[in-house]
Amino acid sequence: MLVTGAGLHLEGLFRPNAGAAIGVCLKLILMPAIAVALALLFGLTGANLVIVTACAAVPASSSAYVLARQMGGDAPLLAQIITLQTILAAITMPVAIALVA
Repeated sequence: MLVTGAGLHLEGLFRPNAGAAIGVCLKLILMPAIAVALALLFGLTGANLVIVTACAAVPASSSAYVLARQMGGDAPLLAQIITLQTILAAITMPVAIALVA
């Protein structure tokens, strides 16, 4: 997280661009919903369903920033996405887990 924070521009955090907003919504809302739907389709219940939900609802790893920087990707955008996901996951993860528990 320290490396990600070094590449973060705070003005982008308060007004995220469309790419960051889409990335956050897909990772924190759509991915857990798809994972839960598939888990239910395969008959998972109880603790197994909660584990699938928790694993799907976590934010992106901060090590992705280092990889994006090394590979010539859009590292500032990824820093913004990781930061937003980490902040918002504090809200979305408990909600997602509570819905399936």
